[in-house]
Amino acid sequence: MSGLLARIGGSGRALEYRVFDAYAQVAGAILAARSAPDAFRDGTLIVRTPSAALAHEITLLRAELVARLADVLGPGLVRDIRTRVGGVAPAPRPPR
Repeated sequence: MSGLLARIGGSGRALEYRVFDAYAQVAGAILAARSAPDAFRDGTLIVRTPSAALAHEITLLRAELVARLADVLGPGLVRDIRTRVGGVAPAPRPPR
């Protein structure tokens, strides 16, 4: 689905879905499991984290994450990342 949306562009919710999916790809397994994209507005991705410490970590990684997002989505789409501290649904665990 994300490949199709990437080829056709997208706006509104479709664009938000593309950005959220790309964040999950570029954030890495640990960061993606402990944070969640919350909103995407005017080039800014809002990421929700369960703690201020993790929010600070994402802030420190902001330039690297934006560069990785540009590699996946194209340059200039995501220009900034902001964080919010709040509840994050736990990532599903793989079956044993």
